[in-house]
Amino acid sequence: MTPAALYWLFALAVTVHNLEEGLFLPAYAGATSRLSGRVTPFAFRFALVVLTAVAYVVVALAVTGNLHAAELLSGFAVVMIVNALVPHLALTMAFRRYAPGTGTALCVVLPLSLLVIVNGLAADTINGRSLLIAAVVVAVTLLIAIPLLFSAGRFVERHLSGLSANGAT
Repeated sequence: MTPAALYWLFALAVTVHNLEEGLFLPAYAGATSRLSGRVTPFAFRFALVVLTAVAYVVVALAVTGNLHAAELLSGFAVVMIVNALVPHLALTMAFRRYAPGTGTALCVVLPLSLLVIVNGLAADTINGRSLLIAAVVVAVTLLIAIPLLFSAGRFVERHLSGLSANGAT
């Protein structure tokens, strides 16, 4: 498999994972008292759409041969591996019920994330140091961006109320 095909497959896996989360996580969080009320379903889905779009932009840049984008993509793969384990697997085990996103995270995203990393290492696109730096950059960026995206989603929801009317959230 070419690196380009692998990158696009990884983006597709992230999309499927985010679709599963977007469809089922709001109801799950609402039913799990410790998780309820932290973000509206619309704001959560808004953030997922933006993050998914960003993943496609990074993949498109990596496919064109942009070394920094390939490094960021590998860092994103590391973050997705961690995401598969914490929160997905951890929540499933802690609450003794399936947490939305766990199946796609473990069965699709995790293996493809590992392939992206192994491919990058084998092709000398990344090394251990650049992988660590990229993973930290992506993780910190996401830790900052996600709450901002939730706020942006709440803003959009308030100002464009027709988007979330009648259960469309």
